[in-house]
Amino acid sequence: MNVKETRGEILDQLNRLLTISHDSEEGYQEAAKNVKESELQSLLSKQAQQRGEFATELDREIRALGGEPDGGTSFTADLHRAWINLKTVFTSNDDKATVEECQRGDKEALDTYNNVLQETDLAASTRELLLRQKQSIDSAHASMARLAMTV
Repeated sequence: MNVKETRGEILDQLNRLLTISHDSEEGYQEAAKNVKESELQSLLSKQAQQRGEFATELDREIRALGGEPDGGTSFTADLHRAWINLKTVFTSNDDKATVEECQRGDKEALDTYNNVLQETDLAASTRELLLRQKQSIDSAHASMARLAMTV
């Protein structure tokens, strides 16, 4: 593989993570609107803010590598958010259903981060950024798992 292909692959993978960050940010914002409990709203809003910060960091990294960041969310995520809304309407315990959906979304994000980290030849600084973000998502995923048992 030549340098250009490697750079292109890295930019594609970083753009995948950027899209996931946008998706997660919007998903958490939507979830915060759907829950009734104020502490849970606050937690979900903080997660949305953190994912927005991840998107900013990834955008900066993509530009630093000479790439053009993708904008917006994925079509799949738009469907996912709509599904959260529908599920919330039809379930008797909305907060629990919403937390479970956030947990599922974080699991998908973690899987993508793991794939990118394992399959992509990244510079040390980029790898460090992704590992830090992945660790935060992993922590949020664990929190959502604990919350799902208590709401």
